Order: sequence, then C-alpha cells, then structure tokens
Amino acid sequence: MRRHHIREAVLGVIQPGDLVVVQFPMWTHLNFQAEFFDTIKGIEGVRMVALIHDIPTWMFTKGEEEYDRANDFWLNQLKKFDLLIVANEKGAHKLQDDGVHVPMIPMQFWDYFYQGPRQEKQFKKQLYYVGGRDIIDTTYRAATPLYIYDRHVEKKVLESGSVTWLGRQPSDEIVSRLDGGFGVVVTENLIEKSNMNFVYYNQFNNPTKLSMYLAAGLPVIVSSKTYHASLVKAHGIGLVVDDLNEIDQIFSSMTAADYQKLVDNVKPWQEAISNGFFIQRALFAMLRALELGFSDDLIKEKGVE
Repeated sequence: MRRHHIREAVLGVIQPGDLVVVQFPMWTHLNFQAEFFDTIKGIEGVRMVALIHDIPTWMFTKGEEEYDRANDFWLNQLKKFDLLIVANEKGAHKLQDDGVHVPMIPMQFWDYFYQGPRQEKQFKKQLYYVGGRDIIDTTYRAATPLYIYDRHVEKKVLESGSVTWLGRQPSDEIVSRLDGGFGVVVTENLIEKSNMNFVYYNQFNNPTKLSMYLAAGLPVIVSSKTYHASLVKAHGIGLVVDDLNEIDQIFSSMTAADYQKLVDNVKPWQEAISNGFFIQRALFAMLRALELGFSDDLIKEKGVE
C-alpha cells in the first residue's frame, strides 16, 4: 500500500500523451522500480525514456557468460522503454548483443556542472586519481608522483615513495585546486575494494571522474579498453596508457609545449562539460527522434550500415 501511495504522489502529474524521462536504475527495491515503470507505461499514449547511469548486470559480473541474458531483470526492464539515452556507442552495442533492441542515443560524456575558480595548468610530471572506493593494493612502481584523493588507502599502497594520499575532499574543491599534471580515469594498477567488477565495467560506462578532470581543465589518462580511448587520442586531450608503470618513460620525452597543447585541446571540452552541453544535446536528439522522426542521432545496430 505504501508503494502505491508513493507512485500516486510522484506520477500523478503525468497526463496521457506525455513524454517521460526517468533515471535508470532507480536504486530502490526492484519490485518498486518495476511497478513504477509499469505504471508510467500504463498511462494512455505515454512514451517513456531511460536516462541510463549504470547497467547493474554488467557491474556485478566478471565476464560475458555470467548472466542469463534472456531472463535478466535489468535487461528486461530496459526493453520496456521507447528510447534509451545510453553512455556511449560501445555500451549500446553491448546492450544490443544482450538482446535489448530499443532505439538508443549516446551521451558520450557526463556533464560536470562547475562555474567556480580554476588554476592555470603548469607542466608537472605528476598524476592524480580521485576514487570513491577503498584502495587496498597497487602495482604502481614508477617514480612519477601519484596523488590519491580517496576516503581510505591501505598502508601498503603508501609504501611506494611515489604515492601520496590526500584524503577525501569535496569534488568541487579538487577541481578548484588542480594546477597541472594528469587525471587518471581508469587504471588496473590500483586495486579497489568492491563487490563490483569495475575493471570489466569501465569498458562500457562514462566515468564521472573523467568529466571532473575535464571540467578542471586537466588532461586525462585512460585505458585502451575504454570507449573514450579513441576520443582522447583523436582530440588530443590526454594519453592512452594501460600500465601506469610506463609513465616515467612517456614523460621523459614530453615537453612543456607538448603539455600546453593538451591543455589547449581540453579547453573546449571543459567549457562544454561545465555547462551541460552533453545532456542538452542528448535531450534535443531524443525530441528529434520521438517527436519528429529523425533517425540520424540513433545508434545503428551492429553490422547495419
């Protein structure tokens, strides 16, 4: 009964024929989420769009064969929607492989709304990593300083003279302080305590720390497995590095002019991400597709030209 009253209170404003955008997943009880979506779809003429933050099925798996695609709760929930705003093309094609054949529009990046102070970027041979999960071990042995913002780092991680723990800080404060170096988005050199397999999942998502670094105007470091590796390389906004232990050699041939070029390349992305460009673009593309019938923004099925 309580779930019924909550649904009525939240969804009572929806009228027949409305277009409704909801966050997916809702991170609430599974029964409530299913009933919530079914209630929306039960209103006459309503079209329902999912703005996807995460795919729990992939977050809690270690490989391709560890879930039942046909009967998976989350995948079947996504099939209820009229359109999906997904992280990126790689994640979209993964959904299609998993049997979700709903029209999809990519976000490409999450926005990070920020209008506060920023520091001028200086050429510094140093790395930053902003984490949200305890770091319990590392294989990082390079001499380049690595500064970690996180709530907890095990003592053995700090035994490397190159690693400095800065504690947990509000993300806007971090953005305002970063004055040079590179932001590490995804690395297998830091082992985090989690029941989620982010080494696997980071191939398909849009990491929020990527957007945070770019909002700060900082060049980034990503893994070649990630969707964003090709974008980072093509637009010259950072480096693609799979093993951070190679960073000393990479930095040995980098000049201040090389670094400044990366910083200059980041600036238009900084402006876009800080001002909500990517969500606005995705929502306009959604309206073009659903209201006007345009298909040029939709992700094509794999193998279809």
